[in-house]
Amino acid sequence: MEEWLNSILRRIAGDSLLPAAYFSDHDPDAALDSRDRNEEFDGSWVHLSEEVERRWANAKVAVDLRALAEDIRRESFLAVSRVTGQHEIAGYVSDDFDLIVRGRIVGLDDPFLDQLWRAYDDGKFPSPPL
Repeated sequence: MEEWLNSILRRIAGDSLLPAAYFSDHDPDAALDSRDRNEEFDGSWVHLSEEVERRWANAKVAVDLRALAEDIRRESFLAVSRVTGQHEIAGYVSDDFDLIVRGRIVGLDDPFLDQLWRAYDDGKFPSPPL
């Protein structure tokens, strides 16, 4: 798990996971509106967030993994914020990464979580339909 988390940080720093070209070439407001208006996407995201929060609160997660999760959340926010100059989309991205990372750390097997990760792994911002 630790190696996977470190690879995420390396890919963010190397611009291969959150590519600047993608975020600079797309309208952040349109991307956010697409997510916010889609009830299925929003409902799936909220359900996943609640499940991750429940499991995280009850999990015995090592301090180093908790620190890596926080580093990924922060670095994903900063990477998107630098490119777009917009903190709102950077917040969405960091929240997504928080869900993905903490969900994996607590062993959550969820199709929506997998879809979020695949979108980012493919260099895209997740938006409906996934």
